[in-house]
This record gives sequence, structure tokens and C-alpha cells, in this order.
Amino acid sequence: MDLLFKRAFTGATLYYVGLQGYLVYHLKTAPPNNVQPNWSVGSKDMFHSGMEPVPAKPKLESATPESREPMVQAVLSLYQSKPSLGAMEFYAPDATVEDPCFLFKGKREIAAAWYNMVKFIPTSETLSYKVDHSEDWVRISVNQKYCLRGIGLHIALPSVVYLTLTRTDEGKELIVNHTDEWYGKPLLERSNHFGFELIGTTARVFRRAHGWIATRYSCAPNVRDL
Repeated sequence: MDLLFKRAFTGATLYYVGLQGYLVYHLKTAPPNNVQPNWSVGSKDMFHSGMEPVPAKPKLESATPESREPMVQAVLSLYQSKPSLGAMEFYAPDATVEDPCFLFKGKREIAAAWYNMVKFIPTSETLSYKVDHSEDWVRISVNQKYCLRGIGLHIALPSVVYLTLTRTDEGKELIVNHTDEWYGKPLLERSNHFGFELIGTTARVFRRAHGWIATRYSCAPNVRDL
């Protein structure tokens, strides 16, 4: 039994390491996600899990780029290592945030993730950004410069952020899915690895495990009130 466990553990470890190596390869070689926002196009045309169509709610035709500017600036402040509970007000209670390494579920985990990030990345500068709007989602193309704590290493990371939106009964727009694609490359998903569904499926399982582990301790104030 011990031998069987050791072999299973070794196999799982090798698969995990191999998958992370493949993620690096994917980020380097995969073509960018070419999704063009348009006011007449909703999230139904998005193909990765972070942008699945949301449940039917009142349509968002009355939304404008100007009305969404506070939300956009709140999201950018999170990337600038300036988390606040005010920024969390733009997320739905059951929202998700996902990038190539992590998947966070619910406002508590999301708040914990952004506040915990400051412990490792105390300063971050937005070098440039561009915002595009659609009926029920927003795309932010952002180039962010991160400074890692302790070693003083600066890393410039361009990414494309997709925000899937819904509207409450009171008429307020909220983020239900926040997907961060580093270098504009799509996340490893079952849907974009035809013939290799296991890669996409397990990649998302590991992202969820990383997100759960990373938020067991929270630096966010009053996170229980979210």
C-alpha cells in the first residue's frame, strides 16, 4: 500500500509539474484571444469558462462607457495594489476571478486575494490601458508594472481583462466573472484543447486549488461582512 501511494504521489507530482511547464509553453506560443467587443454582442459569443453567459437579467442597453468608468477605475486600483472594500462593491456576491494560476469564488475570496497580493506586490504601476465595451461585458487591455517585495524585481505584464456584467433589480451593474488573460492568451480550458480535454480540466482544478489555498488567510478588513 505504501509503495502504491508513493507511486501515485510521484505520478501526481510529475503531472502537476508538467502541467505548469505546459502553461508556460502555452503563454509563450498560443495565439492571442481575438474577441472584439461590440455593443450589439453579448457574452454568448465568449468561449472560455470565465465568460459564460450570465442568467437573464434586465438588458444593459442604458449602460454607457461613462457610467462604467467608476467600475473600471476600481478594477484598475486593484491591479495597482490599492485594494479597498469600496472596489469590492462592484462584484456580485457569487462572482469569480480567474487568471492562468488562480480561480477565486465569492466576494470573500476575491477580497482576500487582492489584499493578500499587496503582501507580495506592495507597489504596482499602470503603464497604459485601453477599455472596450459590449452589451454585458467590458474588456480592459492593461500593461501593468509590478514590484516584487524583498527582491526589488520589476515585472511588466501586459494582460487582457474581461468583465462579464449583470444588473441588479435596483439597476446597478455588477461583475459576475473577471477573467485575466496574461499576454492576451486564453486560459487553459477544456473547450480550447480539443482532444486533450484532461489538460484544460485539470488546469482549472489546479487553479481552483491554488485560489482556495491562497485565501485561507485574509488580510482584508471586515472580509466577513462581504
